[in-house]
Amino acid sequence: MNRATLIRGIQVIVTLTLASFAYVLYSEIHDKQASLAAAFAHVRPGWLLVGAVLALQEGVFGGLRIWTLGRVLWPELRVRTAVTSEFVLMFCAGVTPGQAGAAPSQAAVLVHGGMRLVDVATAELLTASCTITFFLLSAVVIFVLQQGGMLVVQAGAQIEWLLLFTVVMFGSALVALIAAAAYPPLLKGIVRALSVPLGKLLRAALRGARRVPRLRARAEAALAAPGATTARLLLGVDEFHRGFRIYMRRGKRAYAAALLLTFGFFCSRFAVAYFILLGLGIPTSPSTFVSVGPPIVQVVLIQTLLNFALYMTPTPGASGVAELGSNALMSPWVHGAFVVPYVVLWRVLTLFLCMFVGGVYVFRYLGTDVLEQRVKQTEAEKRALAEAARAGKAPLGGEDTTDRQQGVG
Repeated sequence: MNRATLIRGIQVIVTLTLASFAYVLYSEIHDKQASLAAAFAHVRPGWLLVGAVLALQEGVFGGLRIWTLGRVLWPELRVRTAVTSEFVLMFCAGVTPGQAGAAPSQAAVLVHGGMRLVDVATAELLTASCTITFFLLSAVVIFVLQQGGMLVVQAGAQIEWLLLFTVVMFGSALVALIAAAAYPPLLKGIVRALSVPLGKLLRAALRGARRVPRLRARAEAALAAPGATTARLLLGVDEFHRGFRIYMRRGKRAYAAALLLTFGFFCSRFAVAYFILLGLGIPTSPSTFVSVGPPIVQVVLIQTLLNFALYMTPTPGASGVAELGSNALMSPWVHGAFVVPYVVLWRVLTLFLCMFVGGVYVFRYLGTDVLEQRVKQTEAEKRALAEAARAGKAPLGGEDTTDRQQGVG
């Protein structure tokens, strides 16, 4: 895959995301005949600027979080590399279904910065545990408030199911993560069990790849070393366990700081909605009772609830669900002519602003010769491997080296 193909693929996904966003906006304008001029008549740019700064803080706080955790295993990790990786993560999360491209893209940036892939994986898993912890605590707080009558939202029954699903899903993920880190045989057993059916699929794919000239050398090398991928995964489990033990010995403060940063960047993201209300001149006191506490706390609680649904949405950038969910949950504040302007500003600041910053890094990376150099280096490895195979001297680590180079590129 060359650089132009990657860029075209990203452009197609971004176009689809923007198109779905535009369709929802058109539906709102067409159905409600919203008056944009009236809604923007009393706009206050200063408050919108505050909202934009808070939105960007999500990338900064997230970068500091991975930097705090990553430097426990690799002290040479730079703050700039970590922050860049977070913005790239946010871009790829917004343009891939279910945010599937988020973690791999951040790992690629960190590996390119010099960090070992296994150390990146360990830090990423601990970062995920911080996010899971935040979601679990938030879900419990919202559930307690709702049961006590101190939080009232539309579609109460559906909200209870959403909270239950959130607790079960993220709770199970946290338990599985801790069990895998603390007891490697459990994760190794899962790897071995999955290697049987997945191994058959992999070999079938490799046999098909042999028909492609550019992939023939690597495919033949992989077929000649059955079980190599499983062996690498099992070795990675041991490496992850060793990294987890390092955190247990001298990474407790780093993990505590990462938890605080997690709460910091989520709260900064959720507070953006409050400053959009101020920026549009919308009263911050809801028209109906929502929750106890000052208006900014009520908005943050509603945004937290909305975030649960967005994390489980399969569409890129949660397009469609985000706009419709926001309209429903923010209706005590936003209605009439303000619906469309609010949704536009909310999506621009909470999603597209950070995506734009991350996209600049992605396209700058793809626009340089770095990727091309990696591809050429990988091709050289393949040719060397093919020559060694023909000479009957193919090294056992050849496949590992090729995969490592592709992971960096």
